[in-house]
Amino acid sequence: MFKRKEYGKSKVDECPFCGKRAVTENSQDIPVCKDHKHSEIEGMKCVCGEWLDIKKGKFGPYFSCMNCGNISWRKGIEMNTGVKNQNKAKSEAKSKPELKEKNETVITSREVDAYYS
Repeated sequence: MFKRKEYGKSKVDECPFCGKRAVTENSQDIPVCKDHKHSEIEGMKCVCGEWLDIKKGKFGPYFSCMNCGNISWRKGIEMNTGVKNQNKAKSEAKSKPELKEKNETVITSREVDAYYS
């Protein structure tokens, strides 16, 4: 059996910085979310140690290495997980307040009148 194709679900771009759905492009023509519109990706390296150049083609952005050739966008991001993790750590440190533990009280049917009267 196969799953039917749904309109608009074939290609969903996500922001390389935070993982949210990409709705716009930055100055490098990379699909990003609205929060990272002015952010740029820098310092991407290939497995061989060469720097990766960001290019844009018919099917979206991709990387180009002098030794290895063209590398898909997904593989290039996976090779450089520090981009996503570094920016994710910064955003979590700013946005997440500490959560307090909630105390749970169990009330039996006999004690209901004492608590709610």
